[in-house]
Amino acid sequence: MGHEAPRRHRAGGRCGAPGSGLGSARRWAGGGRPAGAAHDLARRARLSPVSRRRLAGILAALAGVCAPVPAPAASDGAAGSEPSDCPAGAVRITPGDSIQRAALRAGPRGTVCLAAGLYRLQEVTPLADQTFLGEPGAVLDGARVLGGFTRAGPYWQADGLWPRGGGPGQCRSGTLCLQPLALFRDGTPLRRVAARTDLGPGRYLVEAAQGRVILADDPAGHVIEAASARFAFRGRAPNVRIRGLLVEKYDSPAQEGAIEGQGPGWRVERSELRYNSGAGVGVISGGAVRDCAIHHNGQLGATAGGTDILFENNRIFANNTAGFDPAWEAGGVKITASRAVVLRGNRVERNGGPGLWCDIDCRDVLFEGNHAEGNLGPGIFYEISYAAVIRRNTLRLNGDPAATWFWDADIQVAASEDVEVSDNDITVRPGGHAVVLVDQARARAQGGLYRTAGNRVHDNRFVFQGAGSAGGVSDAEPDSPNFRVIQTGRNGFDRNLYTFPAATPPRFIWGHDIIDFAQFRAAGQEQTGILKAAP
Repeated sequence: MGHEAPRRHRAGGRCGAPGSGLGSARRWAGGGRPAGAAHDLARRARLSPVSRRRLAGILAALAGVCAPVPAPAASDGAAGSEPSDCPAGAVRITPGDSIQRAALRAGPRGTVCLAAGLYRLQEVTPLADQTFLGEPGAVLDGARVLGGFTRAGPYWQADGLWPRGGGPGQCRSGTLCLQPLALFRDGTPLRRVAARTDLGPGRYLVEAAQGRVILADDPAGHVIEAASARFAFRGRAPNVRIRGLLVEKYDSPAQEGAIEGQGPGWRVERSELRYNSGAGVGVISGGAVRDCAIHHNGQLGATAGGTDILFENNRIFANNTAGFDPAWEAGGVKITASRAVVLRGNRVERNGGPGLWCDIDCRDVLFEGNHAEGNLGPGIFYEISYAAVIRRNTLRLNGDPAATWFWDADIQVAASEDVEVSDNDITVRPGGHAVVLVDQARARAQGGLYRTAGNRVHDNRFVFQGAGSAGGVSDAEPDSPNFRVIQTGRNGFDRNLYTFPAATPPRFIWGHDIIDFAQFRAAGQEQTGILKAAP
C-alpha cells in the first residue's frame, strides 16, 4: 500500500556543526521535503559571526591537517578518578591562583597542575602544546555567587543581574532555551520559568528588563550561583591536553563548548563536563575526547568538525537541559563537515535529541561498540554524508514517541551514500523504527541532489517491543531523479533477524510503499533474512 508524506516542513531548522555555521533543515515533520535553500552551503554569509569563526577554523583545519546530580564533592566519577601525577618542571597552582598566569609562566609545551579545590570564574587561553592536569577534586566553576536577595512578598529577589542576549537556536515549545542566565542552588540547577504564576520550589524567574532575579525558595543558608564566565578553555593553540578536571556551570553559547578547542590536536581526557549552558566540549581536527562524563549541558554534550577526530569511552547523557529543538540542533554529540572520525565505546543515553549525529559532508566515519539508549531522537544519525561504517553497536528504545513519518529510527541514514550497517543489536520501542534509510531529494550546494544510495544493512538483530518498522523511504516527487533511488540505488537489506511479538509483525517501507515481509523479500530484500515471532 502506498503512503503519503505530508508536505509541511519544520521552519528554519539548522543542522550545521555546532558552531560551524553550516545551514540546514534537519528534520521535517511528516517527511516533507526541506527547502533546498535551507541546506544551501553557499548561504553561509548569513550566519552569525560566532558561526563564521568556527566554520573558518574547521575549513582551515581540513586544509592542513557530562536529571541533576550531586554537587562536585559527589561528582559522576570521571573527573579526578585517578591521580594525575604532576611532572617535574610543571607549574603547580592551588585555588585562588590564576590558571592563565600559570599557563604563561609554564610557556609553550609546559604543564600546569591544578591542586584539588574550586577555581571560580577562570577563563584560560592555552599556549601551544600545553598540558593541564587536575588533581582529584580540581573543579573549574564558571558561575558567580549571588547575594543581596531581599524578601518581596512570597518570593526573594536580587537586582542588577542583566542576562546576555540570546544566541542562535530554536526552542522546543514551552521552553526558554534562548533566554540565558542559568541559576544553581547548592550546586544543583534550578528551573527557569516564564512568569511569577509558574514559580514554585526549585524554580526562578528572570525579569530581564528590570535586571532582576526572583526565587521561590529562601536563599538564606544556601549558595546561589549564576552561570557567568563563557569558556573554561578556549583558543587556537595546537595540541592542548586537558585531563582530570571537573568543568561546570559555564555560560557557553549554543554550539560551543565550555572547553572550546579551536586549534588542532586538543585532547580532553578523564574529565567531567556538566551544567554548562551550551555544549560541554568542542574540538576540531586531531581532537580527541576520551573517558569523560559529559552530561546535563544546556544544548549538546559535545561538538566537533574537521579531520581525524576521536570520541572514545565517554558517558554522554541527559544533555539538552535547556530545551532546544532537536530539529534545529540538540542532543548528545553533533559532528559536521568531517573526515576520518571514530566514535567508539561511548555510552550515550537520555539525551534530548539524537545520540550520535554526523551531518553535512561527513566521510569515512566509524561508529563502533557504542551503547545508545533512550535518546529523544535517533541513537545514531548519519545525514547528507558519505562512506560510514556502523557496526557492533547496541541501541535500545531511541526516538521521540511524538516523531512522525519514519523519523527517529534507532539508526537513521538520511540522504547519504555508501553506509554499511552491520552486526548491531537493536531493541525497538513500540511504534519505533529499527533502521530506516531516508531520501528526500535534498539539494546540494554544488548542484544536483544528495542520493540515498549504496547503503547495505546486514547481519543485524532487531527485537521489536510492539508495532514497528524498518526499510528505506522516499518522498521525492515522481518527476525527481531521486524518485526511485531507494529501489534502484544499490540499497539492500539482508541476513537480518527480526524478532517481534506474535500479534504485531513489523511493517516494512520500500520506496513509497508500506509492505509486509513477504513483499519486502519479493522486492529483492532479505533473501536470507529471518522474521521470527517471539515465544
